[in-house]
Amino acid sequence: MDKFNLLDCTLRDGGYITKWKFEEETIREIVKNLIDANLDFVETGYINPMSDDKDTTQFSSIERIKNYIPVDKKSCIILAMADVQQVTPEHITPYTGDSIEGIRIVFYKHQIESAIALAKVVKENGYKLFMQPMVTIDYSVDEYAKLTKEIAKIQPYAVSIVDSFGYMLKSDFRQYFKILDNLLAPEVVVGFHSHNNMNLAFITAQDILEYATDRRIVIDASLYGMGRGAGNLNTELIANYYNMTLGKKYDIIQILDLIGKYIMPVYHKHAWGYSPYLFITGLYHYHPNFACYLLEEYDVSVTEFEEYIRTIPEDMKTKCRKPYVIEMWEKYKEERR
Repeated sequence: MDKFNLLDCTLRDGGYITKWKFEEETIREIVKNLIDANLDFVETGYINPMSDDKDTTQFSSIERIKNYIPVDKKSCIILAMADVQQVTPEHITPYTGDSIEGIRIVFYKHQIESAIALAKVVKENGYKLFMQPMVTIDYSVDEYAKLTKEIAKIQPYAVSIVDSFGYMLKSDFRQYFKILDNLLAPEVVVGFHSHNNMNLAFITAQDILEYATDRRIVIDASLYGMGRGAGNLNTELIANYYNMTLGKKYDIIQILDLIGKYIMPVYHKHAWGYSPYLFITGLYHYHPNFACYLLEEYDVSVTEFEEYIRTIPEDMKTKCRKPYVIEMWEKYKEERR
């Protein structure tokens, strides 16, 4: 692989739109066509032992995922995500070569201990280990350096900078990248996962592709930006930018065909993307679900939402649960009467 790689996470991050409901044949076709379009990594969905549905990208076991992977994977590395709230070490079965090749462990600051324990088991079982510390910008420089040193001991395949709430600037990425670059072994890949709350994802990704470094970098994206709330970096946009600036590699027409066939029908029913409400969550550094949950239940003006979000205590900005969102909205409305 070359220095800059792309990872498509449509079937995992896009699952927030469909509640991870995808027909079996759709899953197979998306995986196969992304491979044929020369994507470097494809994430198939979540490992979730509690799932028992066929038509979903929440897979009950690692073994189930092999049913959706073509025989010819070319040079593409097939992945799944493990959330430390759903997956424990006993759910990680040995690597066999006919299912996924790598596992991405996603975790928050308060889950570091569980994430490290799970990561060791992933490595011991022969998988490529990807570490995804959520809301990276929540870590101070010292905290992030400490975390990186702990992760480095496990010798991961990759560690990602994760812009969970969609407000990281190019300078923020570079600050965290330098920590990783200084503390990780030279062969470890650095990833970037972004959201589009303030329409910064494509800008930052372009900057990364122009960044002078010897380290391999992998950038996450999804078809048509499919993902919760404001969505993600668009696979078609960053793949085309790569082709224009670094040389033709990705089959853009194949990617666009996938969008037309499988993604646009979903978009017409359940739209996602940038909005002033999600811009506000990014502006004040709050979880985007404060907007998503509230707008599911109420007709809220942009002005009202901006006033409401400023009533949420600082220590609750990343701890977003729907009952709390509704409770705080009702409190806000009561105080305005």
